[in-house]
Amino acid sequence: MNRNLQWKALLGLLLFAILFSAQTARAGVFADVKLWVSEQASIREHSKVIGNEVKSLYRERKSIQRFAEGASGLVRAYQAIKNKNLKSNFPQLLEIARAISLVVSEFSNLAPKAEAMYRRSQPSMKYFSELADQTQTIQTAKKKIVVKTFSENRLMSLAGANGWNRVFSTVKENPLNIFRWGRLSDEYKLGKIEGQYPLKCAQIAFEASGYYFAARESMQDLLGIQDEIKGIMGGDLNSILNLGSTVNKIQNSGSAIESIGELAKEGSNKLTTRMEEMVKIQDEYVAASKAYNQKYNKSESSTAGTAGLPSAATTSQTSGSASRNTTSSSSGSAYSPNSRTPSTSTASPVTQNVPAVSLQQAMTNYQKAYEAYIKISQAGNASQAQLNAAIESLAVARKQVEQAKAQNR
Repeated sequence: MNRNLQWKALLGLLLFAILFSAQTARAGVFADVKLWVSEQASIREHSKVIGNEVKSLYRERKSIQRFAEGASGLVRAYQAIKNKNLKSNFPQLLEIARAISLVVSEFSNLAPKAEAMYRRSQPSMKYFSELADQTQTIQTAKKKIVVKTFSENRLMSLAGANGWNRVFSTVKENPLNIFRWGRLSDEYKLGKIEGQYPLKCAQIAFEASGYYFAARESMQDLLGIQDEIKGIMGGDLNSILNLGSTVNKIQNSGSAIESIGELAKEGSNKLTTRMEEMVKIQDEYVAASKAYNQKYNKSESSTAGTAGLPSAATTSQTSGSASRNTTSSSSGSAYSPNSRTPSTSTASPVTQNVPAVSLQQAMTNYQKAYEAYIKISQAGNASQAQLNAAIESLAVARKQVEQAKAQNR
């Protein structure tokens, strides 16, 4: 009996030491771990929704860029004429009319998609907003729009909670793992990367929706004069005869025009930054999961809990672990690559010489390779050779993307 109690005390002390020796151990970490563990099912459900909407948002990146560029051109055209009599300068009136028409057209293309994305993701955004710790204020021509978001500290704290969840699961499933300090450290690091993915998706969804609603607010004045603009550009006599009224409406829309330009620029830049951060998480995950599998899954079965990105760490896990998938099981395919792709710095020399293809084909090849990798990594019975082959294919696809971008094919 005494010996049994001694073992329990030793295990408790060791676990206590692990928790407080970690860099992330600070006030609130226990609450975050408790929250993450207790909310596994909800986090998994909402992560999948948010991840899918981020993928949809990524697909619209060119439309978003065209809208931002059009808004910038509209501001320049407006500033060139705002103190002039447009009724006596018909060419300049046509120039700003074209600029307004372009911005309205791009916004009209984006708006239904943005509304649909927001409608589908609203319950999940509401869920994640309860975990967020900050608000962001976006100023329009007429009012302020306030949205919830994650600070980087809060995001990393919650992601770290997923790392601890993997640690606890590893010890629970094999108590001897508590003596394997390196193993516990690797579980924590991989879990933290996994946990970052859905939180970053939520952060993107919060901010993107905020900028969209702010732009929609400022677009109302321009949408109101769109028919008159079309008439002027189309040579309609009545529209031309009513130039004075149209000119007054354009000049009265000055604050909205300048607000749209600022919002489009800020929103586009913020979205680009967030997407780059997302790709960095993907890069780190691919590298970490590859290293994890090479280190542990060759010789032993692991049943540590996983979260966030689909974990390659589950390639030799059994199906009995209740904590294996604490967040989105499909989030890895919920975001397509942009200018960067998952890192495979340890790929074999075959990736140094790959056939050149068009950028479109390279991106298609990448998506297929990534989906194949995710499928194999989640299979649960894949061999290390199969996993390595999938990673190699991913490396080849990445090389093709890099070559196509460099050659501007």
